Parts: sequence; structure tokens; C-alpha cells
Amino acid sequence: MNGVIAVRSLLVADARVTALAPVARIVAGMLPQGTDLPAISLMSVSSVDRNVPAPGAKRRVTERVQVTVLARAYPEAKAILAAVRKAAADRMPAIDGLTDVTVHTDSAGPDFLDEETGIHMQTQDFRVSFNEAR
Repeated sequence: MNGVIAVRSLLVADARVTALAPVARIVAGMLPQGTDLPAISLMSVSSVDRNVPAPGAKRRVTERVQVTVLARAYPEAKAILAAVRKAAADRMPAIDGLTDVTVHTDSAGPDFLDEETGIHMQTQDFRVSFNEAR
């Protein structure tokens, strides 16, 4: 979950992202049903920490974080996703309780359209590495 916090902190601090999706709609976890669009959901997909023979007070963790953009129109979804990538790619945010945080892009998911609701969606994954206390 620390990787989710790191990526969310980058998104809510970026004026391009928040001009397209308000901070209140950039959420760690599932979006509540009925959330106004556009919105962004962040979730942890996987997390791995290194098993070191002589561990110290901290361990290195790499977490894959998926950012899902939901929008009313395809161009809107693409614009938000581009802003998300610019805001979070290749960054080193300061996060309380973590050290040596780095965020890099990983794979982007396919375009989705929920035909019943008319919601356009796409995902972008990030690899977040950091040291955390044991």
C-alpha cells in the first residue's frame, strides 16, 4: 500500500492532473459507486521485498501500482492518462516513513468501454521501489 500512497501523492500534487480530475476523485482503492467522472483509482497489484541474508533495520520493496482512469469520453481518458504518466514517471517523492522512493512507468493496459454506462477506462502501471522499516 505504500506504493499507492507514493503515486497518489505525486498525482494530487500535479496541477495538470488535478485540473482534469479533482483531488477528491483521486482515490486509493475502489471508487465509491456513483462517483462523478472523471476519476482515478489507485490499487496495489503486487509487492515484493528482497530477502537479504543479514537484514538491517530496513528492507527494499518493489510494488506494482495500477492507476485506472475513468472518464466520460475517450479523448478525456487519454488526456488524463497522459497527465498521470507525466506526473508520476521517473520521480523520487518524499513519503513519510519511506526512504529512497523511486517511481517508474510499467505497462499500460488496453482501452475499455463499459457500453452500458458509457464509461471509458484505461490503466497505467507504475513500479514503485522504496525502503521501509522492518
